Amino acid sequence: MSARLHFGTSGWNTKDWIGPFYQPGTKTPDMLASYAKVFSSVEVDATYYGIPRASSIETWRERSPNGFRFSLKTPSTVTHDRRFVNADTYFGAFLQRIRPLGDKLGVVLIQCPPDFSPARDSRAALFGFMETELSSDLAFALELRDPRWYDDALFAHARANHFTLAVTEGSHSDLGLAAKIVEELVREPPAQHAYIRWLGDQTLPHYDHVQLDRSGSHDAWERMIRSLQTVCTDIYAYASNDYEGFAPATLRAMLARLGEPAPPETGELRLL
Repeated sequence: MSARLHFGTSGWNTKDWIGPFYQPGTKTPDMLASYAKVFSSVEVDATYYGIPRASSIETWRERSPNGFRFSLKTPSTVTHDRRFVNADTYFGAFLQRIRPLGDKLGVVLIQCPPDFSPARDSRAALFGFMETELSSDLAFALELRDPRWYDDALFAHARANHFTLAVTEGSHSDLGLAAKIVEELVREPPAQHAYIRWLGDQTLPHYDHVQLDRSGSHDAWERMIRSLQTVCTDIYAYASNDYEGFAPATLRAMLARLGEPAPPETGELRLL
């Protein structure tokens, strides 16, 4: 099996990209259309702050080409405020709002807060939510930021309810934990898709060029992605600017390692 790769960045409207990625003079409303000529997917952070307007969904769909995929964060009302308790109506409204994306809807990311520990009440709330509220025709990924969650019960619950577990590298997950999750996903896949996030562990002052050397991490990620490719039909992977300083360059480097065609050149890239 050779999985389709949907690689993108966490958002598209970074002003520091004007010049190194976007052509000089690019206006914010024109960024998505320009971005979508280079990468095939994007992770939308804006939905974390609330259910998007119907007009936003329509605009995203209109300004992206066929085959493009939007992965959307679940609103924090569900994950951080209500912590999966009495969140079904709000979550249902969110899913209903984003459905018009149609075949451009990638994965719905359910990102939990760092202080959401695997205590008995939290586990009951989360497991109950994941069992009853996920629509079978949509793809979901769960990101837990406390490493103690990753036990046999969690993996079994993911398999029973057909959602994947996000694999990340950042301040809440190191490469060791990422490798453990990938090993379980490959051993007995819970879903046909995988979800990867390159987040980083610090905030950088500017996002117009690569500022950190993560070549060692790239080696590990190449191995993990090649392993996932043997069992998945689709792999979604998203880079944050905080990972290396310039997310478009992170994606180009990873795609090159995997032998994928190079995305079109834009702007004046400064890699180091």
